[in-house]
Amino acid sequence: MSTDKKRIQGGLAIWIGVFALVVTLMRGGVFQSFENASWDWRVRAIARASSHDSRIKVVTIDQSSLEYVSKEMGLAWPWPRSIYGPVLEFLHRAGARGVAFDLLFTEPSNEVGDDDAFAQSVGGTLPVISAVALQKGTMEESPEAQVLFRERQMEDKDAIEPYLRGPKRPRYSAGALPIVPLLKASAGFGSVTSTADEDQIVRHTQPGAYLNDVPVLSLPFALYATVHKQLGADPELMSRQDPQGEYLIRYFGPAATYDTYSMSAILSSAIRLSEGKEAKVSPTEFTDSYVLIGGSAPGLLDLRAVPFEGAYPGVEVNATILDNIIHRSFLRHAPFGYAIAIAGGSLLFSTLAGLLFKRGGLAAQVLVMLGWIGGCFAAAHLGWWLPMIDVVAGMFFIGIATGVLQYQIEGRQHRFIRNAFRYYLSPEVIEQIVQDPSSLRLGGERRELTILFSDIQGFTGISERLSADQLVQFLNRFLSEMSTIILESGGTLDKYQGDAVIAFWNAPLTVTDHRERAVKAALQCQARLRELASEFERNFRINVRMRIGIHTGVVSVGNFGSDQRFNYTMIGDAANVASRLEGVNKVFGTSVIVSESTRREGALSVAWRKLGRVKVVGRNESIEIYQPLDVAAESTLVGELSLYHDALSSFEAGKLTEAQSIFEKLSSDDPVRAAYLARIARMVAQGGAESAVWDVKEK
Repeated sequence: MSTDKKRIQGGLAIWIGVFALVVTLMRGGVFQSFENASWDWRVRAIARASSHDSRIKVVTIDQSSLEYVSKEMGLAWPWPRSIYGPVLEFLHRAGARGVAFDLLFTEPSNEVGDDDAFAQSVGGTLPVISAVALQKGTMEESPEAQVLFRERQMEDKDAIEPYLRGPKRPRYSAGALPIVPLLKASAGFGSVTSTADEDQIVRHTQPGAYLNDVPVLSLPFALYATVHKQLGADPELMSRQDPQGEYLIRYFGPAATYDTYSMSAILSSAIRLSEGKEAKVSPTEFTDSYVLIGGSAPGLLDLRAVPFEGAYPGVEVNATILDNIIHRSFLRHAPFGYAIAIAGGSLLFSTLAGLLFKRGGLAAQVLVMLGWIGGCFAAAHLGWWLPMIDVVAGMFFIGIATGVLQYQIEGRQHRFIRNAFRYYLSPEVIEQIVQDPSSLRLGGERRELTILFSDIQGFTGISERLSADQLVQFLNRFLSEMSTIILESGGTLDKYQGDAVIAFWNAPLTVTDHRERAVKAALQCQARLRELASEFERNFRINVRMRIGIHTGVVSVGNFGSDQRFNYTMIGDAANVASRLEGVNKVFGTSVIVSESTRREGALSVAWRKLGRVKVVGRNESIEIYQPLDVAAESTLVGELSLYHDALSSFEAGKLTEAQSIFEKLSSDDPVRAAYLARIARMVAQGGAESAVWDVKEK
């Protein structure tokens, strides 16, 4: 089975397994505590205090209020009900829409007439919601209170129950009810019984519950329903419930996000207004507002844990819920089906990242994970809670699994390659390292080398036709044969670049005949490739041709890299020229081209023919180039050398007609002949003004 097929099958198995695991984690809530913490992080990130409704006001009984009433009025907590009458009158005069007490008035006052006076203030034209605490257990309220409460709630049943539609609501068997005068006078009643998540942080809210069979809205819902009875519970609000019938609260900021006033300031202002004096707090600040009155002093024990902090006034939680109700801004849990679909897609991307990127796969998976986290934050900005931690855990498992899979698939091959690196150096280099280990240090020297660059013609097409396994087999066979010839000639294998072989002679050990060694190695490589032609055709159905460029010049050669990793290689312009000459073969249809610096010095024992002068990419000066000929394999070309050079001399002298006539006498199988005839035809068409130098634009 090919490695690609193994990778696909293994990746599919990993994705299916981890996806099933993530779905199980989501359903089971295994990482719910971590998920909750990640949601709190998102809530804080998307919160915008400026987005809250400025009409919602909070009046708190804070520590300064307790001290003010104690000092100025000599009253300790709990205060007599007469304290609240001036406050309600102040809010009524200010034109507030409604008031909700986040305080329980379940016990009669010790002051004679105090409860009736308070009830009279509550029963005015300003709608006032009184608090109810729902409980489990036995009902201990008086029969009169129970009857009154039931009657009042049933009167408003049609306004209350639309908010309680949906999943089964909590039911309680007992409740702490307001005193009888308030049961008669209040505009409505709201439950202050709240539930927190398992970690005791308030993220969700219920619209209400039932006291036995009596419907009771929560305090903020009761205030809204009382003020906006004509609106009822519209579909947009109901659509924001989760499958458990809860609403996911959108918080707008930390404590005191809403306009918050100390009870002492409001009480003082009310008294000053009654005395005809200027109030500290202007009544206009409460015009058309929703007012919630509750305690925030530590001793009153009405502090909750919320995503922003662990001690958040309960009255501000209710203010936030009221804001969410008014603007239908509750956040929502992503439907389970959508959540697992999006999670499955992200897990698939993580799997592909780990398998497709052989190098940098882990980094790609980290980017996918960060993308998922960023996507969860973006979803939160849009109002949706996407499960983050379960998917992150799944991506972590995928990272481990794909890493193991990659090791199993490619580990053996990689171990072989690491062991085979020793074959990339000539025996002389290995011997030098054995004799002198200190040679493995950074540094180099300037030296004249003969450099060879080879490349397979049309390798891209070959690689597309072969499977991965076939391509590996072909390259191993091809590179092994070529490398053996180069190493046996005393050359040093610099590197492989895909199908390309780069080698040089005269380093690290000095050889005086490095030019001849390089040229003979090139011809032997071409001869061996011809011998392998039938094998490559039989096994791979391909016709392989190789181009070689050779140039001699001074370069820097030595160990280059870092202290941790380096290669014995060469750097310099001469290497670039050799690379360009390999490409010049495309112009002449040749298989080996040698520069004049390699050909001119020494009587090399091969047959040659001059190809002309060329300008290659990256150099301004032209270079004279030659083609070494294999006497046995290219006997026809060798026999026509004299005639060929006559034709070339005529061309370079500008005698195009004469050159054309002679070139036409050469063998029709000669690609150089064809290249010159095409060039001559073009020059004649252009009036013969073109230079005899070949200007090769391509690499």
